[in-house]
Amino acid sequence: MDDCAHLEKEPENLMENIDISSTSSGETGLTPTHTSLPGSYADPELPPYPAPAAVAPYKEATFIIRDPQSGLVITLKDGKLGLAPADKENAFINCDDGRGSHWRCIENKGRWLGFKNAVSGEFIGHDNNKKNWRFMAKVEAHREWEFFCVRQHPGGGHELLVKHWDCFRAMQVGGNNNRELVVADKGHGGTAWEFLKVYSEI
Repeated sequence: MDDCAHLEKEPENLMENIDISSTSSGETGLTPTHTSLPGSYADPELPPYPAPAAVAPYKEATFIIRDPQSGLVITLKDGKLGLAPADKENAFINCDDGRGSHWRCIENKGRWLGFKNAVSGEFIGHDNNKKNWRFMAKVEAHREWEFFCVRQHPGGGHELLVKHWDCFRAMQVGGNNNRELVVADKGHGGTAWEFLKVYSEI
């Protein structure tokens, strides 16, 4: 009986020894099997994720597209696409702010995204003019020059990319007084845009 009792207790003692040694960071030099986060990381008051700048555009939602460096937003005014200050009063209401800074995200069967102006119904696209390559919003159809791919930027926000032959080209701030939207050179990064979702009251 004594031998049986000894055999029953031995595995328990062995497990206790393993547990103690594996979670110890003393002289044994063993790596702990678990760690505890410092109190500063366990703050229950942290803001909800994702923050507005981290929201990726998705179909059937409406967004304000903002350049975080300047605080300006992509706007269609008098038929011209560019950057302008946001209308703070109408920033999160889906209404006509007179400048067309609200963009509805569209997705086609090929999974290409497009951005349709909430005022004019026209899509952001590029003009394919290599010498003065700009973005514009002049057509009401979502075709190849209005196709976009969105890629998360490691520093926050998202790049807007258009397909050109066998590569992507990014949309970036540039042109006159940095108020225009231009096509970046091959291999160059673009602006990391913030997509702020518009919540409709209609």
